[in-house]
Amino acid sequence: MSCCGACDPHAELYRLRRSTLLHAGGYGIYPRLIEPKWIAGMLAEAMAGGQRLDQVASGNDTEDIRGGHPARQIACVEGGPKQDELFGSVALQSFVANEVKLPIRSCGMRASYSIYAGPQAHLDIHRDVPGCDLALITCLYDSNPLAGEGAVDLWLDDLTTPLREIRANVERRRSRLALLPGDSLLIHGGMIPHRIPPPGTDRLRVVSLMCFEIVA
Repeated sequence: MSCCGACDPHAELYRLRRSTLLHAGGYGIYPRLIEPKWIAGMLAEAMAGGQRLDQVASGNDTEDIRGGHPARQIACVEGGPKQDELFGSVALQSFVANEVKLPIRSCGMRASYSIYAGPQAHLDIHRDVPGCDLALITCLYDSNPLAGEGAVDLWLDDLTTPLREIRANVERRRSRLALLPGDSLLIHGGMIPHRIPPPGTDRLRVVSLMCFEIVA
């Protein structure tokens, strides 16, 4: 089982020590993991769904390990039948399990969509909540995918570093990845600190977010 929010990150690192994805750097980008018809179907589902603004002001997050209340401004959409079918599919579950070489299960019954629109849209530094050991983030749409702002920042050398230390010096050891439309990022989000920086003025990015728990 995953640890609680106040767990020892060294114990979590030991629990996940056999993950081949963790040994390979903690993440992978897969350009054609999900077929274009699924990308199109999920994008339509995300844009047609009821959007809920998830907004937290900066300065409210004191969590050092996992979860917490990172500053953010995101339009969230609950998953629908199209995403449900993919999230629960044997093929996708098998792919994720094979990447870590450990047993996994879906975190929750449904996944979700996140819409980042405008210069204030972002999700600040965090590790994912307990239970979400692995996050599969798929870019469904980006109106300016080659913009210099990128799509996600990772702190790959800070698996056990308290989040407050990273917040105090965000440029230290930061890696920035671009996630192009159709790309999927599988990340050990419960171990690797990460954030989604503001996409830039008039830029729109829509992603599918699926979480999985490692049963180890």
